[in-house]
Amino acid sequence: MAYTVKKLCDLSGVTVRTLHFYEEIGLLKPAYYGSNGYRYYEEKELLQLQQILFFKELGFSLKQIQKVLGRSDFDQLAALYSHKKALTNEWEKIGILLKTIDKTIKHLKGKKKMKDKEMFDGFNITLVKAKEGQSYSAAEKLVGQSVRNPTKSALDVEKRGKAYYVNIVKTAHAIFNELVQHLGLDPSADVVQKVIKKHHALAEQTYNATKEVYKALAQLYIEHPEFRKQLDPFHPQLAPFMAEAMKVFADRNL
Repeated sequence: MAYTVKKLCDLSGVTVRTLHFYEEIGLLKPAYYGSNGYRYYEEKELLQLQQILFFKELGFSLKQIQKVLGRSDFDQLAALYSHKKALTNEWEKIGILLKTIDKTIKHLKGKKKMKDKEMFDGFNITLVKAKEGQSYSAAEKLVGQSVRNPTKSALDVEKRGKAYYVNIVKTAHAIFNELVQHLGLDPSADVVQKVIKKHHALAEQTYNATKEVYKALAQLYIEHPEFRKQLDPFHPQLAPFMAEAMKVFADRNL
């Protein structure tokens, strides 16, 4: 079935202006134009729009979405499984927050006293589980505690200047691109480990990247949404590949 712009807007909830903008930037083009000049969208375009909306819901920028969807090896099914996992984790977290709200209401009404630590259930944890059976909130805490001079970070930014941090981002992106070229190799291969060594050196500028901290950082790269948003635009399989290579490096060298 083919949909006009208006019908697709009614179906999906996006605006006419949004569809036109997506077409302008090459993110979503119509299947064809009718003799009447109307744009028509078919199932392929509907699924493409669905992916765009999923990525937007998960916090990706349009620029990042273009990079991900524009890859020749983009796997729609793999992306859907990833969306399902992320949304399931978020739903579970929302469930805990709802329970926290209910407990707080009962506490304020004097029906049931709430423990102090219960007041922050849902805010201070993340539910994705690592293979070791540990939530990545623990890894996040460990990495956060390893930041070098965190109380001086604002002064450090002013002292070193924006150019310094722009250079760090450029260096990180160069490392990510280099690792993408090695996808398919064993993460323990020497050529991969040489790139990871550069990444560890870069990480050392921000963290006290001990063995435990670097392995915790690897866990965040594969499981934390904010880290995945950095890596997925380079390649959907970069995060798990890089995380495994980082763990190998940590066990061998730290």
